[in-house]
This record gives sequence, structure tokens and C-alpha cells, in this order.
Amino acid sequence: MYKKNEFNKLNSLYNIHLYTGINGIAMRYCHRNLESFKGKEKYDNVLEIGAGTAPHINYVKHKFDNYYIAETSEASIKHYENDKKISAVLYDGVKLPFENNFFDRIIIFQALEHINNPENFLFETMSKLKNGGLISISLPTDPGILWRLGKLFTKHFTAKRTYKISSKEYEYLLSTEHINSIFNLISLIRYNFENQIKENFLPFKIKLVDVNLFYNVHITK
Repeated sequence: MYKKNEFNKLNSLYNIHLYTGINGIAMRYCHRNLESFKGKEKYDNVLEIGAGTAPHINYVKHKFDNYYIAETSEASIKHYENDKKISAVLYDGVKLPFENNFFDRIIIFQALEHINNPENFLFETMSKLKNGGLISISLPTDPGILWRLGKLFTKHFTAKRTYKISSKEYEYLLSTEHINSIFNLISLIRYNFENQIKENFLPFKIKLVDVNLFYNVHITK
């Protein structure tokens, strides 16, 4: 098992890799698509959960007064210490340290797949949202067929060159990252918010997990 500092190093390399080359093109495309909805011109208070060091704020098209980030990583919090546009807050991964009905929009970009008990966390997130507010969620389609093919390519052709780690180490890293299947997450979202959602599959827009890489969804309270 990895020591904490070894895992943090691998995680840092993985985050960098997500935004370079073909992966970077795909991730930025996913960010832009999450903003392709017809909403309000302004959402006063916006919260992003699990932004890491690659926040969604640079892709937001609407106006806002305050942009908050909730993170479980102290290193990520330090990343925003000198950023006057963002208020970063450390939390325990379970309870969000904000008043109920406070936010106009909440963004969870490529993070819900990492969270324990995602159904309860969605309810916790919804409680912080004002009536009429919007939750925007982006997810990888892991373990869909197309996503697995991309993972297989990275495992055999990219992991050693980019991360300087073995295929086995790369698989271990992913196993600690994606603890929730896209199939389970979509089922939870559709069951609990059936009449409140607008979905988008990327890049082929066909509503099938296996032929896409990303799933974006907006939930209105």
C-alpha cells in the first residue's frame, strides 16, 4: 500500500495529466459543455465542490457575486489563498459548512464519483440550494466501454511515460479515485430527481453510457 506522500505525488501527476494532450482537450470540452444551458444571467452565490486545483470558474458564462469552493484537501485550499475571486473552505467530505438555502448554483465537476455515500451527499448538497436554484454535475462514464478503452490505452501507452509508474500502480490510483460507478450514479440521480433534470452525454450525445466519455446533468430545485 502506498504511503500518504507517495499517493499525493501520484495524484498530483494524475491531475496534471488530465489537462494535457488529448485528455486536456476532452476535459476542457466537458467544462464548456456544462455551461451550454439556458439559465439565468446571474446566480448570486455559486459553490463548486471538489475543484482540486482546476476550478470550473474560468468557464462560467453567467454573472455572479460570490464564488465558493469546498474542498477536503488542505493543499487545494492553499492553492486559492491569493485568489481574490474565490473563497475556499475546507470540509469533511460529508457535511457542507454553509447555511441551508444559501446558494443559487452548485457545481460538482468530476467529483461525485469520488464521494462516499453519493445519494446522501446529493441530498446534503440540495439542502444548501435555494428553491429554483441549479446543481450542475459532470461525471466520467467509468466503467462504460468507451471510457474503459481510453483507460486501457493510458495504462499501456501513457502511464509509464507520463507518471513514471507501472500499469499496476496506475490501476491502483484509479481504483482509489473512482469509487462510484457511472451506472449507479445515473440511477441515483434519475430516481431522486426524475422531473428536475436535463441530461447531456458527450461527445456523441447518444443517451448511452458505453459510447460516451462524459455525462453532464443539471438538476433544478
